[in-house]
This record gives sequence, C-alpha cells and structure tokens, in this order.
Amino acid sequence: MSQAVLFISLLLVQITAQSRPGEVLKNCNDDVTLECPIFSSMDFYSLTWYKDSTPIIRKRKHETQTSNFSRDAEFGENLGLFLPKVKPAHSGTYKCDIKANVGQQNKEGHVSLTVTECVTQIEPTTKATTVNSTWSSQTLRLEEFPFTWSVTGYLSVAIAKILLSLISIQVNILLFKFILRKYFCFAEKIKDNKNDHRA
Repeated sequence: MSQAVLFISLLLVQITAQSRPGEVLKNCNDDVTLECPIFSSMDFYSLTWYKDSTPIIRKRKHETQTSNFSRDAEFGENLGLFLPKVKPAHSGTYKCDIKANVGQQNKEGHVSLTVTECVTQIEPTTKATTVNSTWSSQTLRLEEFPFTWSVTGYLSVAIAKILLSLISIQVNILLFKFILRKYFCFAEKIKDNKNDHRA
C-alpha cells in the first residue's frame, strides 16, 4: 500500500511540474511580467527563462546572467520575466526552467504571450508645404478664390474664344472672296484671250 501511495505522489509531482501554458494577453507597448507558474521557493540550483528555445536570462543562487536575446529583459517579482514595452514580435511561448538542487526534481512551466497589433493614430496636419529648399523658412500660403473671380475668369476665356473664332471665320470669308475674285478675273482674262484669238 505504501508503494502505491509513493507512486501516486510521484505521479502528481510530475504532473504539477509539467504545467500547461498560461495565456497572457497584452496591448502593444505595455510592460509585462510573465509569472513562472512553477516557482514556489528560492530552493533551486538555477532558473532560466527561454523564448522558444532561445535563453533569455538565468539566475544561479545570487548571480544573474543575461544572454544575447533580441531585447531587454530582467527578473521581476518572484523571478518572473519582466519585458518592457512589448511589441507583437514578442508574442510566443516562454518557458521557465528550474534546475533543482541535488536530490530534487527539475521543473518547467510555460506561459504564452500574445501582444496586440500596435495602432498609431494619425492626426491630420494642416501645415503648408514649402515651395523649395531655398525657401525653407517661407511657406506657401494657399487661399481660395472667391466665386465671382472664378466665374469672371471662365467668362473671360469663353468670350476670348468666341472672338477668336469670329475673327478666324471673317478672315476665312475674306480669303475666300479674294480667291474667288482672282479666279473670276483669271477666268475673264482667259475668255478675253479666246475672244481675241478668234477675231
């Protein structure tokens, strides 16, 4: 009977040592401390945090070692992993790995971090654009033309087109009359020349 109790106790210790991943949801640029789900006391040889299989930070007794992780990280309360200003790229599964002292059991726990997308609000600007680099201190000021100026401009262009068209038509008529006169004069000369040859 005592062997059965010992077996069940060892089985329970193994199940609790292999915890399921906890879920942590944070907004972009939040600070987060991931709690080690298996941490219970300072009685261990080393505690190491990993992201996937990459080591982040390790604690051995009174010594802290950092690795070449891609961002700043440090130990937080109860040796949780403190990550300042998280981004969506920091989402993933983090592992807390405890190496036990001689005669005790190693443990590992997992925490899943999900960081929401960063949203930046774009405020509309009403700055005037500069004309060129030599006028960088002067800005182009845009003004709307009044309605009457717009109508006057369109009417002026329309009247100018009409006048040019009338002038063009008049020139064509005069040119046509000139050509007809020349033709009839030439035709009369030919007729007179024929009459002179007959006589």
